Amino acid sequence: MNPMPCCSHKSPGMANPVPIRRRRLLEILEIIISSLCSMVTWEYTTQNEIAENPDEGPRSGDTTSALVFHPSPGLMLLSCLVFGCCVSSFAHRRQSQDPFQFVVYLVLLSCAAAIGYAARAHVYLILLGYLPWATCVAMVISISGPGVYRFLKPHPTTSQGGGEKARYLG
Repeated sequence: MNPMPCCSHKSPGMANPVPIRRRRLLEILEIIISSLCSMVTWEYTTQNEIAENPDEGPRSGDTTSALVFHPSPGLMLLSCLVFGCCVSSFAHRRQSQDPFQFVVYLVLLSCAAAIGYAARAHVYLILLGYLPWATCVAMVISISGPGVYRFLKPHPTTSQGGGEKARYLG
């Protein structure tokens, strides 16, 4: 009897592509859900800011989205909870694959806060509007960043020094 497994065309060190695809799909789904939650928090915050300051008027200049989409306080709370769970799950799962994740989040959230401050946005709008969108962008960069880096990284050429370097490194 042959001790080889039935699928001998796969080497034992290769990863199964199905869990990788499933993980990617889950990450994309978390980004989509986080983006929807960001939209809810943005809409709720901008509508309440306009209601508090009716003489200022809408800052974006477009009130059609505010007329179409009116989230309730309950939906706002649910959106914040789901957003926190999605971001936490995403960050926990990706931290071993993306060593610069913390730096990316820190830079993007700082830039979003600075942009909100420069735009003289209300603190609530910065916290519940700008920062969730910056977090979604950081999540996208966390997924796409390593691939872009591999694409832009110079590939080793076959030269005399290349073999010596490979031999030295092991």
